[in-house]
Amino acid sequence: MPEDDRELMAVAAGGSRAAFDALVRRWSARLLSFFFRQCGDRGLAEDCMQEVFVRLYKSRDRYQPGASFATFLFTIARHYWIDVARARRVRPDQRARGDDGGEGEDRLDRLVDQGTTPALDAMRADDLLRLRSALSQLPETLRDAVQLGVIESLPYSEVSAILGIPVGTVKSRVHAAVQALRTLLVPGSGS
Repeated sequence: MPEDDRELMAVAAGGSRAAFDALVRRWSARLLSFFFRQCGDRGLAEDCMQEVFVRLYKSRDRYQPGASFATFLFTIARHYWIDVARARRVRPDQRARGDDGGEGEDRLDRLVDQGTTPALDAMRADDLLRLRSALSQLPETLRDAVQLGVIESLPYSEVSAILGIPVGTVKSRVHAAVQALRTLLVPGSGS
């Protein structure tokens, strides 16, 4: 079984269920985290994740192995979320401010210092709540750029392809998002 996602997708496009299952196992946690940060509802996030994998399976023959698998997957995920958000009229203030409600590492965890004592763990949890709250206050254009480029650690060129905007605009949006987050999170930095 290939290790590279692009090779796995090419094998899955050829009809290998095992290759597709490997991709599902490899990307489930990241997709679940992506959708949970969008809606704050674990059940809806799981439904969205499953639908994206259905759509991925249906479009597997359109995947070009030269393209990044992450770009292909997150483009499907983002387009699906836009449809869900329009249908549900989800607003940023409805987004999650708590933990992800279950197993699986939230990729925001790696942005907050890791604690080693109960007191530090409590501070870390509080920082994570504040960060989630601040992210939910960003305009969607900035939130998408920072979520894909910083939290998901995708290269700006891939974020550009997913969002359908130039790389320079991705950089500008990430910078603006960081500035906005600084204003929201650091007392006295808004002046």
